[in-house]
Amino acid sequence: MKFKQITIIGVGLIGGSIGLAAKKHKLAGRIIGVTAHKDSLKKALKRKAIDGGTLDLKKSVINSDMVILATPVDKVIGALKKVLPNLKKDCIVIDVASVKGRIVRDAERIVSSKARFVGTHPMAGSEQRGVDKASSRLFSGTPCIITKTGKTDRTALRAVKDFWKKLGSKTYELSPREHDRRVSNISHLPHAVAAALSLAADESSLKFASTGFGGTTRIASGDPDLWSAILTDNSASASADIKKYSRQLEIIGKLIKAKDMPKLKIVLSEAKKKRDKFAYGK
Repeated sequence: MKFKQITIIGVGLIGGSIGLAAKKHKLAGRIIGVTAHKDSLKKALKRKAIDGGTLDLKKSVINSDMVILATPVDKVIGALKKVLPNLKKDCIVIDVASVKGRIVRDAERIVSSKARFVGTHPMAGSEQRGVDKASSRLFSGTPCIITKTGKTDRTALRAVKDFWKKLGSKTYELSPREHDRRVSNISHLPHAVAAALSLAADESSLKFASTGFGGTTRIASGDPDLWSAILTDNSASASADIKKYSRQLEIIGKLIKAKDMPKLKIVLSEAKKKRDKFAYGK
């Protein structure tokens, strides 16, 4: 399905990459971008992530067949409320936030019969931000989770799945609750762990650090505003996963303290096996 016009609200790393990929695959006749600042808009236009841009959020969605809410997680519903009066009848609205429970519930209530909302979460990104880092290949081969509910319009669902597949993603369907539980486990927890590891490192030791420390703490360089909003929005799942992680760390700590090499080797072997299966498929 080709859309006559798509509006992307928030043309940063994700929004900009959607624009670049949608243009590359000719998924829209015209792409309108919305940013909060003129400088960001100029950068998005220079990168050719959008065909036209505006700072006027409300007017940006007029005549658009699809509206993509690519704002930080705590701004999604506010943006939706502002554009609601100007949405076309049956316009498809999607978000790309990494927490779904509250957003999907509120969005479905707000759009009601005015538009058709489908929650989506492309599992792609970087600790870096901004349209400068956007890429048309960002979604190639990466999962995109579609959060279907009993209220999801089936025609809109098919169109959204097709859209993400054409951007290069592999689509999966989960309920919003299941999404938040699973994504906390493999995305939100790792960020909290990377942050804790960074804080635990002695300042005087950092000059000796190399690729090991750099790799395990890379995502701690993510935007603090963005990640504090994500972690608190998914508080129940994230805190449960942190507790689970703490138990695993405690087990390893006790084995190290006891100098129990045989048992420690078993634990580390299990960890290696799980990591290798993810990384190398074996």
